[in-house]
Amino acid sequence: MWYFAKILEVIGLAQVLGGLYIGMSQDDLGLELKIALIGVGIFAVGRLLELKFGRSK
Repeated sequence: MWYFAKILEVIGLAQVLGGLYIGMSQDDLGLELKIALIGVGIFAVGRLLELKFGRSK
């Protein structure tokens, strides 16, 4: 489960970076914010799972 949490964190970070790239390239702050917030949510779920289940052994 720890690996799944880490994968979610990586996906969340990639989503935030993708949102920043889209926002800067298309000059659309609303779209950038929506995509970045989705990424933050995915990262937060991964972080909560990591805290709940701890590091695998």
